[in-house]
Amino acid sequence: MICEKFIHNDPDAFHGQELTLHDCVADKIVLEDDILRFYLPDGFWVTPHHKESDCEKTVRTGAAVVEFSVKKVEDITVRVFTRKNRCLCPGKTTVVYWSLEELISAVNSGKYTLEFVTQYRAHFEQMWSCVLHSKKKLYKGCHLHLPETKATFRWNDLRPAREW
Repeated sequence: MICEKFIHNDPDAFHGQELTLHDCVADKIVLEDDILRFYLPDGFWVTPHHKESDCEKTVRTGAAVVEFSVKKVEDITVRVFTRKNRCLCPGKTTVVYWSLEELISAVNSGKYTLEFVTQYRAHFEQMWSCVLHSKKKLYKGCHLHLPETKATFRWNDLRPAREW
């Protein structure tokens, strides 16, 4: 269970130099008061550059939350990609736009988990390339575009045994 009160509440001030969601999985998403909150039962990555880290390598936190402040929820874009026969052939990928509510429902129902893979940034916006994993061993690629947002990483402890 994830504690709602955290010792560390770090803004994403250094754009991935101290904290990263790469390969981190969310199993719950909540939208409340213009905050989009992703629950990460296996935590996220903290690099040796972070002031709280005395580890020489990048390590995982315990269960954690990342929150994105969102100015206009209606501007969030979710694109879901599926490939026929897992083929990379041109013309075989289908793109479907999901509403944010559809993404939240798909994850919170347990049908999928959301894995963050790569982050792309512009001035005040970011896009995440993600993967939606299902228990049926099927997966879907996903782009999550978050305009005009800032992230806050909330966590309690480091797990030095969980090195990158």
